[in-house]
Amino acid sequence: MTRDGPTLLDDFLYHLRFERGLSPLTVVAYESDLGQAGEFLVEERSRDLSGCDREDLEAFLVERAAAGDKPRSRARKLSALRTYMAWLVDRGYRDSDPTTRIVGARMDQALPVVLKVEEVERLLAAPGTDRPEGVRDRAMLEIAYGSGLRVSELVGLRLGDLDMDRALLRVTGKGRKQRIVPTSQIAIERVETYLASARGELLRAATRVRPDARSALFVSRRGAPLTRQGFWKLIKKYGQQVGLPDDLHPHTLRHCFASHLLAGGADLRVVQTLLGHTDIRTTEIYTHVELSHLRAEYAKRHPRGR
Repeated sequence: MTRDGPTLLDDFLYHLRFERGLSPLTVVAYESDLGQAGEFLVEERSRDLSGCDREDLEAFLVERAAAGDKPRSRARKLSALRTYMAWLVDRGYRDSDPTTRIVGARMDQALPVVLKVEEVERLLAAPGTDRPEGVRDRAMLEIAYGSGLRVSELVGLRLGDLDMDRALLRVTGKGRKQRIVPTSQIAIERVETYLASARGELLRAATRVRPDARSALFVSRRGAPLTRQGFWKLIKKYGQQVGLPDDLHPHTLRHCFASHLLAGGADLRVVQTLLGHTDIRTTEIYTHVELSHLRAEYAKRHPRGR
């Protein structure tokens, strides 16, 4: 363990778990990434993590690349280092953040899958309405695309989180932080249809209704709130039905929400707020998605594109 270990690093991990409310698994990931960086610096650079400089951290990231870490893994490690260094500066343990001038770790990660608008419309129309599950699924897909929610936020919605008159949702995101986001009018209409009959039918079909299902917005025939895994299965099922790529992700509609907003001229800061991103650099990935689309269209449409 580095000299950061029993003091500063432990204080930082306590801050993540109990002050920011991050999950135990997330805190363990921070501990692993920062511990790896700390061990490298002590062994290879004779420096503590809390006292390192930009060159020390860049050497660590280069070493991880040489060891075979994928871009996404290196980006996660850099994100952990950024968060830790910002905390050290905020608490007065450092005068400056050595990560502010480190660039490039995010740029080589894979871009998220983003569907065309017409593909999204096919997906949203895929669930049939002859069964209560289909009515529920239409409402879920519309909310996911209409508000750009994370899957955990979507399945965590409660009946009291909806303001139907103003088409607003109260969303509980990472670290139990809440935000108010708008949704589409058609999403509200789909939810109203679902609440009118389908939700009650699903709960009546259950042999036992769990207490947490009584306030949950989206429920299953088992009398329980729909899970993240359940939503993943249904989005893959409907994607296959309408001939969309097999690599649909639970967050595909969230990615589409952000990318389509930016393509329509939305301000990046507005999209950041709607998505609940703490760091705007996380939101900037969608500007690269849009640039990638523009390059593809240029190559296809312009006489000199090829």
